[in-house]
Amino acid sequence: MAVLELSAEMEVRARSLHQQAFIFDACFSTPGFFKEEETELQAFLDGGIGGGLATVAEEEHNFVKAVDSINKHCKLFNRHPDKVRVCSSVRELEQCKAEGKVGFVLHFQDTRPIETDLDYLKVFHKLGLRVLQLTYNTQNYVGSGCCELHDAGLSSFGREVVEECNRLGILIDLSHCGYATCWDAIRHTQKPLALTHVGAYALCPATGRNKPDEILKAVADTGGVIGIAFFAPLVKRNIETHEVLLADVDDVIDHIDHVVKLVGSDHVGIGSDLSNYYARTLKMPPFSSIRSYRPTRPDVFGVGPVDRYDPWPVGLDSHSKMMNLTRGLVKHGYSDEEVLKILGGNWLRLFRATW
Repeated sequence: MAVLELSAEMEVRARSLHQQAFIFDACFSTPGFFKEEETELQAFLDGGIGGGLATVAEEEHNFVKAVDSINKHCKLFNRHPDKVRVCSSVRELEQCKAEGKVGFVLHFQDTRPIETDLDYLKVFHKLGLRVLQLTYNTQNYVGSGCCELHDAGLSSFGREVVEECNRLGILIDLSHCGYATCWDAIRHTQKPLALTHVGAYALCPATGRNKPDEILKAVADTGGVIGIAFFAPLVKRNIETHEVLLADVDDVIDHIDHVVKLVGSDHVGIGSDLSNYYARTLKMPPFSSIRSYRPTRPDVFGVGPVDRYDPWPVGLDSHSKMMNLTRGLVKHGYSDEEVLKILGGNWLRLFRATW
């Protein structure tokens, strides 16, 4: 795999930019925190990461289970007040950065927790929810996920959810949504949207999960941000067989390059979809999307094992190695301003516009 070789001058510049940046990971997996919480938190600190979206609810959570999950996560994070804080505003995130802490923001990857009651959405907002993905992999009351064979788009209730998120100040995430559901949300929203953890379909044809250029452009046109994922099935594959291939930092930067050329550097960020624990062990839990959907939807999750994860890209298989992404951006010729925006500045701008 490619090795990041920078001149001494470029290395000094990369280190300086990494220290200056507010590095924000717009999607990371949290189950590993309940296995090795000290190690997981330290990886964020070692990587110089200022904040991230912590996925605390998904498709298996109803209202009660989601409230319980928020409570469990907050209890865990609150055990480490010297390292992490749960944040619900940009001001709180910036305060964490100043104090050398990591600011975690609550993120749902499905609207199932609100069931069919918009009042539940208000409750979650009061509990700190600031980013809501409309669907996960399957159909829900709001719309269709990326693994559905027929995507009917947003439901009537889904339109109400979009409107209420706009009103409350909850950023809408379309990462796992089917394409028709994405388009309906794009047309209906009055606020900027996000794709927190995706790739470019033009480079890696992961149906539904990676987005075609037209959707990437449309999300950027709302004022939104596209977060580039490190998750192996979304980074590099054989385009004919869908076999997932081992990737490296340059392969991830290729996705950033593609989207920057398409929509400009103001609309690109990172959303790793990374769990340090699972990237290190490659153990696959029973709830993994790959275990559930790879056998029937290799076009979505690629061809590969169903009992262990595909290795994360070499050099980006831990939050502690985030410096390699900064090195890659410098190596690929990005300006200082562009590097700072892509590493996290664009997410902060989007949060200010939507929260």
